[in-house]
Amino acid sequence: MTLEVNDVCILKSDNLRDNRQSKLSLESKEEAYVRTPVIRYSIPAVDSPQRESSTFRSVSASILASILRDRSRCLQLIIFDCRYPFEYFGGHIKGAINIYSLDELEKYLFDEFGVKRTMVGLLPIFYCEYSQVRGPAMARRLRKIDTHRNNHRALDFPEIYLLDKGYVNFWTELGNRDLCDPRYYVSMHARPYKHALRQYTQHHRSKSSANGHKKNQMRVFSAEFLLEEDQEIQEEETQTPRARLDF
Repeated sequence: MTLEVNDVCILKSDNLRDNRQSKLSLESKEEAYVRTPVIRYSIPAVDSPQRESSTFRSVSASILASILRDRSRCLQLIIFDCRYPFEYFGGHIKGAINIYSLDELEKYLFDEFGVKRTMVGLLPIFYCEYSQVRGPAMARRLRKIDTHRNNHRALDFPEIYLLDKGYVNFWTELGNRDLCDPRYYVSMHARPYKHALRQYTQHHRSKSSANGHKKNQMRVFSAEFLLEEDQEIQEEETQTPRARLDF
């Protein structure tokens, strides 16, 4: 049987729709497993967040900035930047911890006895570039770890937050740039860092481990290395309003 062009387009459309539905179904199952208990949140949430979730609440860039400036609020935050190191060193929220591996998150917060003493009572806030994929995934992972470790009883981190619309939105608000270190923004897909992005197996189309090949080793980038290599991106992006520096 010969398929016409229109038939092929319909089949492709159906496949894309099935893939999206499958992904949404998987996320729904995970959400059901790691559902947040009914609690009163300490930080005002966004009314219409870009990512609805039962495991975390979304906080706006302006609210987070006001909390970081107002020490009298006595909120003990721990901010996780879930972007890759070259993005993080290119500019992040001051004080944010760079955790981009799901496995490393558990090692950072917990030990064999449970939550680390220095982490007790902290309010975790996650973000990535747009807080669409990596940030929400990390927030869900924390809820899952916490629920499993406490056998579905009282949680160590009952409040989990996501920075709505991510670092790019935080950076775009000019009044927030003094809270960024350095005062800059490097996109995940910035051309000068294509070689760096390829180091991370999350972005390989084929899983090398499934084929019996060794995984590519991840390079560790220092802030100095990345900012020295930054000449090209500065020349490109200073032409756009969102990347114009305000020193």
